[in-house]
Order: sequence, then structure tokens, then C-alpha cells
Amino acid sequence: MKQLFGTSACSFAVFLNYFKNNASFRFSTATNDAFVMEAWGRTSGGADAGIRFLADDSGELCTALGLSMETGCLVRSKRYSLVAEDGVVIHYFSSAEQASDTWAPNVVSAL
Repeated sequence: MKQLFGTSACSFAVFLNYFKNNASFRFSTATNDAFVMEAWGRTSGGADAGIRFLADDSGELCTALGLSMETGCLVRSKRYSLVAEDGVVIHYFSSAEQASDTWAPNVVSAL
């Protein structure tokens, strides 16, 4: 089974439309606390579409992935998306060159 995993996407509505018709596991992470992630999932419609919003409030996950940014007082995550199949990353999208590289249409086309 393919799974989508990544930070927030500017074109989130495209992900929602895709997920309404597909059963893939999907996760969204951010270096926010659980309360912020719950509110974002609820107000964006993502939670209703089956997207799980995961808090990485300590930055442990993004640091382990080599995607952390130190901002002086907080650890933040660089923008990325990835597609995994059976626990193996098969597509990786990074905003290192352009933020648009991680936008939903690019990622959905890899699914």
C-alpha cells in the first residue's frame, strides 16, 4: 500500500479531493503541538478526509529525517512530501529548490 507523508501543502484542497476517492494511509506533520494539529485537521477538512495530523512538537522526526531548521528559539521543519510503499520511500519531494516542488499536484501525480 502506498502512503503519503509530509509537511503542510499550500494546495491542500487537491490532496483532499484525491483522498476522498482513495484509501491510502496519509499523514501530515508539523513542528506544532497536538492542539494546533488537531485544530488544523478539523478546520481544514483534512481530518474528515481521513488525513492524520501528527505533532512533531520537539522536532525529533524532522531532525531524524535531516529536515530540521533552527530558527533561534524553535526547531522548524523544512517543507517536504514523500510517498512510501510497504515502508520504503519511493518518491521524495523537497522544497530545497522551489516550494512548488512539494505542492499537491506534483505529489498526487506520483501516486
